[in-house]
Amino acid sequence: MSASAPRIRSRTLQGAWSRRGTLLPLMLLTAVVVAGVVAVVGFAAAAGTSRLLAVPLLLIGAVAVPATGRELASARRGEIALARLRGLEGGELFALLALEPLMVLLAGSALGAGAGVGVSALATRTWLDEPVGVPGWDVLSAVLVVLLVALAAVLVGMAAALREPLVAQVRGSARPRTSTSAAVFGQVLVVVGAAVAIYRARVVDGTQSDLLVLAGPALVGLAAGQASLWLMARSARLAVRRTRRRGLPTYLASRRLARSADAAAPLRVLVAAGVVAGLAVTGAAQVSAWADETARLRAGAPLRIDLERGAGGDAASVLALTQRLDPEGQWLMGAVVVPGEGSVPARRAFVDVARADRVVGDFFAGTSAARIGGLADRLTDASSAWAVPSTGTSIQVEVAGVSARADGTLRPRVDVEIADPAGQVLVAGIRLELLTSGAPVGSSIPVDCVAGCTVRSVTLSRTPGDRDLPFVLTRLQIGSTDLVEREWEPAEPATDEGPGGPVEVTDGLLAPASPGRLTALPARGEGPVPVLVTRTATWEGDPVLESPGGEDLPARVVARFPALPLVEADGVYADLPRAAAGAPPTVPAAEVMVLARADTPAALLAELREETGAEPRALEVVTADVRAATGAAQAQAYLLMAGCSLLVAMLALLTAVIRQRPTWVRDVAALRAVGVTPATLRRSTLVEAGLLLAVTGVAVALGTWASVGLLLGRLGLVTVPEHAVELRTAVAPLPLAAAALVCAVLVVALVVRGRTVDPAESSPGRLREEVR
Repeated sequence: MSASAPRIRSRTLQGAWSRRGTLLPLMLLTAVVVAGVVAVVGFAAAAGTSRLLAVPLLLIGAVAVPATGRELASARRGEIALARLRGLEGGELFALLALEPLMVLLAGSALGAGAGVGVSALATRTWLDEPVGVPGWDVLSAVLVVLLVALAAVLVGMAAALREPLVAQVRGSARPRTSTSAAVFGQVLVVVGAAVAIYRARVVDGTQSDLLVLAGPALVGLAAGQASLWLMARSARLAVRRTRRRGLPTYLASRRLARSADAAAPLRVLVAAGVVAGLAVTGAAQVSAWADETARLRAGAPLRIDLERGAGGDAASVLALTQRLDPEGQWLMGAVVVPGEGSVPARRAFVDVARADRVVGDFFAGTSAARIGGLADRLTDASSAWAVPSTGTSIQVEVAGVSARADGTLRPRVDVEIADPAGQVLVAGIRLELLTSGAPVGSSIPVDCVAGCTVRSVTLSRTPGDRDLPFVLTRLQIGSTDLVEREWEPAEPATDEGPGGPVEVTDGLLAPASPGRLTALPARGEGPVPVLVTRTATWEGDPVLESPGGEDLPARVVARFPALPLVEADGVYADLPRAAAGAPPTVPAAEVMVLARADTPAALLAELREETGAEPRALEVVTADVRAATGAAQAQAYLLMAGCSLLVAMLALLTAVIRQRPTWVRDVAALRAVGVTPATLRRSTLVEAGLLLAVTGVAVALGTWASVGLLLGRLGLVTVPEHAVELRTAVAPLPLAAAALVCAVLVVALVVRGRTVDPAESSPGRLREEVR
């Protein structure tokens, strides 16, 4: 026994080497499938996504490998016949024939496992920017699964040859055959499986991975490829009858396509891989666009700085902070988000809209909130500016007479009532004396408004004993903010005796000739607060906006959007100064933040960091967080799997072309022997290539269209969170056309190259040599 074992191994290795042209493609196919599955499983383990994304690749590999099994059995037909004559049947014969492919599958699995680990590591570093872990049991299990599936597929492919009659196996070459009942049943089963996968996609929850739905794109591709082959075979048979007496190139091409069941069978695998690739590219692009839109809406601006309470962490403080650090409103704006629960209107975002256009710009272009910039003017009114605290260390006033006076004194008094962010009220009074010329006179008084103060009123009066002459308050300034330019309204209604307060004129606030005190108040917004809302927002009755402090304010809906900044697909968007004017303190659940431009000066960001202790988060960071939280990396894993599927299909097609080439060379020699010219044969090859190109392109396009429209949204490539915008899945023309074009060009290139025969190689004398 020990002496015979080396001889058996030696014969096995010698036989494998003599059939290396058949076994090498099997090893390469196995290596690619194993590499793809290991890469997807390893990447899924690192990204925390589903390992079932490799199912389409396994299915495509399981369909591609049996062809190699049939070829291997065909190459060993004489050996099989001799073994049967010696009495080997059933399991013993299968065991004898399975040894060679098992060795090749083991070698291919080892090669593929190493390559897959490398690809997985590269993908993890590139797409996830995370350290690569040590391959675990999941990778080993994936290799074993592929190995078993491949071995079973090879044995299935060999089974047909084993069941051939002995007289057929003794014959020197295999004749073209029609499809067996088992093959037809398998083809019908694929079509039924595709239909069931589409049905499952309609009834199951798309947030969870479903095995049949994940295999759906490959099943749809295989069904589309099978349907195209059926159509091509029927068309070819019809063309054979119609071109028998004319059109010899078309007749030859049609006869080749119609007479053999497996002449174009690898197209089925290529169409399936093309469909999976088209869907993967479409899905990856749309998931990437969804993640970018979600991140932009969630961030609210190119830079987002979240604040804590006590560091500018309420509505009044954040408005004062941005006003102090950026008085011109070029770089920073305050925002407050209240993630209320229970109803859509309870989710609300408040933004300093007056600064939004300069800070945000076209940041939301291409998103569901793209139109928001054109509605900014409709969200603000006179009260918006007053709610923004003014920062400074003094109040500066300036008064002027209406005209020169002949005599008498005029000593105006200006009393300014202000409130700090804590709500403490302070009245600052300034007395001035106007010259007889009425020329402007100014003065100032120190105040502690470094953290920001809001003006509650200004009172103009005269010193007792002065003449009752009019004067004008031409300047009222805290820090760099001139408050006279804003809108005011009298504290009391006007009567027949005179106005209820100072009168707004071109130069400022006019105190008419009156002995009493005249008080002006900051202009208040009139009517309901204008708001933008998402399409999901509804109220039981008139619209109501909860202020940052939780106070109910009458609201007026200006426009509805699919999604809005900071609240995404569910919520209300309003002007922060308008909603915060006179509101109670900001509710504890509120998220307070500063939003900044992407090109904000580093010095300003450093000052903001020093003030608040908070770090800015760029859009890239928010996008990475969104992708990690929603499992968007699954789309990239699916793309990786699709690339491996295309490589498997290309190898299967290349193997088929190489396998059919000797038969084609003999056919060419026979046709030349009966007088068919090489030019006619070349034209027939072009006709065949054109038919295969059209069939492949149309099948891939239709399969991709059906898969994207019916399955993409249910593959669970991303987990859409509550309140986020929906993942919009639609057929994209560019990926669809690219997938169809690549597969069609690949078919033409391989078929034309395989059908190109040198005249010396296909001379009629070759037939006589083969007979000898």
